[in-house]
Amino acid sequence: MPDLIVYSGWRAVPPGLFTKSQLADLDLPRVPGGPPRAWVETSNWRGKKESYRLYSLRESLPSPASAAALEAARERATGGRVCDGCGARPDRPPVEFGSGGHLWCRACALVERLASRHRETAAQRAEAVRWAREMLAAQAVVVRVDLLLRPPAPSGRQDPNPVALRVDAVHSRGKRLVDATIRLVGPRVKAVPDEAVTPDAAAKRMEAVLSAPAVVSWSDTGVYALGQLYGGWRTGTQRPVMNWIAAAWRGDVDPDTLQIRSAIDPGTAGRTALLLRRMAATELPPPESCQP
Repeated sequence: MPDLIVYSGWRAVPPGLFTKSQLADLDLPRVPGGPPRAWVETSNWRGKKESYRLYSLRESLPSPASAAALEAARERATGGRVCDGCGARPDRPPVEFGSGGHLWCRACALVERLASRHRETAAQRAEAVRWAREMLAAQAVVVRVDLLLRPPAPSGRQDPNPVALRVDAVHSRGKRLVDATIRLVGPRVKAVPDEAVTPDAAAKRMEAVLSAPAVVSWSDTGVYALGQLYGGWRTGTQRPVMNWIAAAWRGDVDPDTLQIRSAIDPGTAGRTALLLRRMAATELPPPESCQP
């Protein structure tokens, strides 16, 4: 027999393939009528990896139980076979989801999971809005620091040490503060742009950034290097990273994984500050409307 296909997770399993237990749990139970046709690798309820054999529904056979035995078993059963959401009577048993003890068909279970996830994201969005308003009230500075590196060597290896910092900084209300490339190496290094200036030449302009009570960046790339270049950030300066907070504000839930998608980098300090202002201007619904 050729090697069997191994599916990663239940979502990857195509229709028509069932485990032996799933066949037995059908409304009218069946048993495998042929060899395994595939495997599925997933996690069990303990979170440990486990593999299950999959059999073809088309090859399966009715279980030995008679119609009378199945009817008697149904009368003794305590679990229902009807979806509490839509009234469906699927072949496979409805599943219990949530704290209400309801039984759902798989479609209603997905809808309920999405609704529950959206309630969570609504709460996270409210926190993101409150944070953005705090940053505006604190007169935060938005900074973007890009590391400029030497070109890769012919071997493909690249020196990770930057030769310059590209600093783009604006006040959170939009005023331009810094737009400069700061040289970190000597003037003979060709990888440094011609317009680059020395740290001393940019020090006065950098003061507005270094002395700000809060410095917001999209990610922490280069921010630490900038602080070290000028002797460290001022004591008490907040330096929040905005990318994950913006993702919470957007609340774009992937329906397949129920995870919030990453927010796309605005690309400049000005656009990041614009996004911050949009976040702060978001009107929040009344608290009761976010409750389950």
